[in-house]
Amino acid sequence: MTRPTAMENIMKALIVDDDVVSRIALMDLLSVYGIFDLVEAEDGVAAWDMLAHGLHPVIVFCDVRMPRMSGIALLEKMKAEPALSQVPFVLVSSASDRDTVLQAVTLGAVGYILKPLHAAEARAHLEKIFRITLDKLAEDPASTMRRLNIGPDRLAAYLSAFAEQLLAGRAAIVALLEAGEGADARLRIDSVHTGCMTLGLWHVAAQLDSARRGLPDARTVATVLGEVSESVRRQLSRLRAGVPDEGALA
Repeated sequence: MTRPTAMENIMKALIVDDDVVSRIALMDLLSVYGIFDLVEAEDGVAAWDMLAHGLHPVIVFCDVRMPRMSGIALLEKMKAEPALSQVPFVLVSSASDRDTVLQAVTLGAVGYILKPLHAAEARAHLEKIFRITLDKLAEDPASTMRRLNIGPDRLAAYLSAFAEQLLAGRAAIVALLEAGEGADARLRIDSVHTGCMTLGLWHVAAQLDSARRGLPDARTVATVLGEVSESVRRQLSRLRAGVPDEGALA
């Protein structure tokens, strides 16, 4: 199996479905989040060919019933391949496939989305899945360091400074929103969003982008800012886990 470079496959989502309408509908739903480079395959065989030639998505959405290779068969092949075994796999199925969904969960699928797609229900399932797989939806710290041309000590400093910014700024942003000063609040939210993008915190950046549209709601923004803080904490933990001398990050 071809091994991709670290930067080639950041935030690719693979959508596998032989029904072109269902495939496009799911891609439209995922495109709203603005964090994925969407790749499509018409069946399990086409998907496996892409994976075997180096595609390494951060998440796979796959139909159950397809010609040539089913979703379950593709999941089994991915779980048997060490380079792909940890990629989150989401089944896309009809309600009549309940037994198949249970089989997929037993094999390691992280969730499912029901067909035909209903936007609100599908988004609720997606948010639950994203929370489960959150670390997969942030840039690997090693890739962030290469992109920014910095070492682990500097990335730790960036993350720590951002955490302090969030701690100091969250209450101020919420207070501005509650006072009806949306323009000033949005400027501060924009600054947090820029920090998320710079540090590769893609999923929470997308959540923040969604929360700041129109007239931001104070409670929603407060919740998202809390998730940003938690994402920074996790990213610091991932960075420290990947650096032999953790004392350098203190």
